[in-house]
Amino acid sequence: MKGIYILILKLSSEKNIGVGKLGRILFQSGYYAYIGSALSGIHRLDRHLNNIEKGGVQNPHWHIDYIVPHLKVVEWVFALTVKPGKEEEMANKLSGNLSYIPGFGSSDSSAPSHLFFARNLLKLKEEVNETCRVLGLNQIYAREFG
Repeated sequence: MKGIYILILKLSSEKNIGVGKLGRILFQSGYYAYIGSALSGIHRLDRHLNNIEKGGVQNPHWHIDYIVPHLKVVEWVFALTVKPGKEEEMANKLSGNLSYIPGFGSSDSSAPSHLFFARNLLKLKEEVNETCRVLGLNQIYAREFG
C-alpha cells in the first residue's frame, strides 16, 4: 500500500529536545500531528511505530526520530494515494490553521513544516480530518491507542 500517514502524538510536559541540525527546540505540552509520505509503502509508518514502541532510535536520521522517545502515540491515520506531493500539500494546508515547528521534517518540501501542534486533541484531529477531506484523501486506516 502506498499513501501518506499522519501520526497523532502527545507530549505530557514541556520539553527541550535536540533535533539534529535544527538544534534544540522547546516543545510545548499538547498534541502533535506528523505528516509523512509512504509512497514507497506502509513500512515507513511501521518503522516509526516500532521506534516509538522501542522508546527511540539508535541512529536518528529523520527529525521525527529525535522526538519519538518523548512522545506517546495517540492515533495514526493512513490514506491511500499514489500521487507524489500529497503529504506536502497537506502540510501546506495545515500550516495555515495550526501552529507548527518551523523546518521540522520539511527539508525536501515547500511546506514550512510537517509537524503541527494544538493544545486540544479534538481541534488537531478536526483539522487533520478536514484537510484530508478537502484533498480527497480517504482515511482507510485509523487506529487509536490507549
